[in-house]
Amino acid sequence: MKLFNYADFYYVIEHNNEYFEFEIEDDFLDSISEELDIDNFDIINMTELSEGNFEVLIKTPENEERKYNYPLSNERKSYVLSVTK
Repeated sequence: MKLFNYADFYYVIEHNNEYFEFEIEDDFLDSISEELDIDNFDIINMTELSEGNFEVLIKTPENEERKYNYPLSNERKSYVLSVTK
């Protein structure tokens, strides 16, 4: 699995020449909002640290940048692997 691209709150993973688009999970986004006590923020970068493990860089309304670890859920990993067998 490899991060192919991201836009807004969506990302695309490539695995064995198949492409999968997912929305970043609400629980992850909500945890950032709660931690920072903000209602909105922008995702300005997403990079792959290792297979199924991503770093998400956000920008707050105050232009503060923060990095968060975003692991691909087991359900999504299983789905990608089941389709690309």
